[in-house]
Amino acid sequence: MSSSKLIKNTLSLGVVQAVNYVFPLITVPYVSRIIGPEGYGIFNYSTVFVGYFTLLIAYGFDLTGTRKIAKSDGDISAINTIVSEVLSSRILLFFVSALLFVLSLFFFKPIQKDIWTVSILFIGALGTVISPQYIFQGLQELSIFAKLNFIRGLLNLVLIFILIKKSEDYIFLAVLSVFFTISINVFLFIYAFFKFKLSIQLIPIKKSLKIIFEERMIFFSTVVISLYTSTNTIVLGFFADTKEIGYYTTSQSFLNIVNSIIAIPLSTALFPFVGKSFAISKENGINTIKRVMPIVFYLTLGASICLLVFAPIAIRLFYGHKFDQAIPALQIISFLPFIIGMSNVFGIQLMLNLGLDKLFFKVTFFASIIGVVLNIFMSKMWGYIGTAWNCIIIECFVTLVMYYALKRKGIHFIKYSLFSFNAMKGLLKSIKKS
Repeated sequence: MSSSKLIKNTLSLGVVQAVNYVFPLITVPYVSRIIGPEGYGIFNYSTVFVGYFTLLIAYGFDLTGTRKIAKSDGDISAINTIVSEVLSSRILLFFVSALLFVLSLFFFKPIQKDIWTVSILFIGALGTVISPQYIFQGLQELSIFAKLNFIRGLLNLVLIFILIKKSEDYIFLAVLSVFFTISINVFLFIYAFFKFKLSIQLIPIKKSLKIIFEERMIFFSTVVISLYTSTNTIVLGFFADTKEIGYYTTSQSFLNIVNSIIAIPLSTALFPFVGKSFAISKENGINTIKRVMPIVFYLTLGASICLLVFAPIAIRLFYGHKFDQAIPALQIISFLPFIIGMSNVFGIQLMLNLGLDKLFFKVTFFASIIGVVLNIFMSKMWGYIGTAWNCIIIECFVTLVMYYALKRKGIHFIKYSLFSFNAMKGLLKSIKKS
């Protein structure tokens, strides 16, 4: 796998994520002034809540499936088996999720403020069942995402201006989200089968249950990560009104723009790239990490500094003065792209590719327990500002613990000489030529 293909995949994913957020940035000044902080609060809270069911259905297969396909060396028979196992397992998990979701409608008070919105968003979980992202990721063919998401962004832009006219119309945000999630994943699923000449095999329920059990460590890790990230919003819902939730989730949404254009494409493209390096040898994989670390470091640090400086301008420009109270929250969490970028290298790129799944789980589990307990206290005492501080504290904790856990295992993955200007210049030249 050449470095040039890594850059192509990173740029393709960057375009995908940019489109996902640049088009909404055009609509945000219009939508925010119509639905206000309360509308945003309800929609974003419902989105985070449904995210737990999506997490269960996804079950970490975008990591484990990607890793398996990347190591299959293009063996179609092996890839067919992997795809069939993932699909059958996700179908089973969807039925479990549907049962849990119906029960939550009766017993979870915060979502009862708008059952219609949360129910519509849950339908979008069907898109996760058939999502073929791990196939394209594992085979490192990601350019289709850029083209498809441009079309999605353009259509979504037009439909928002047509459909949203009054404050109650925030429900159309949910309808559009579900429509595009399902239709795009259906198309990509069919496209993958024709492009890679795949075929589905019948997987017995017993085998699916076995796979779910075998992949539990990565799933539990994604769950505990969610406990100290998205659970912040859920906990805040017990102590704050929809306006405060709107301020906090607005700051998170804007942060996601930066993460989705820089951090997420880097992580998604790097995982199979680094995985192939580790498949050659442990030493080769660690050397690859040493080479990409400075790129991740400078890109995410630069993004965080820009976010801190331009937070007031960005919030007022895109959301209006009604959302001024979201500015301090965004400034507090502005260094998350940098912190998460580092923890991604330590955890996803290194620990998982080295097979240290249990260590990864232990670190994230310990952090999630501290995060949830601290968040209850801070959200109750200081509202959404306390939630923002909790978010940055826990992410720093995770990153530092991962770093020291790897060092204790004798894994040396940072070469400081590569961080100099001349070294970076030479590295970029070598990548361009390769």
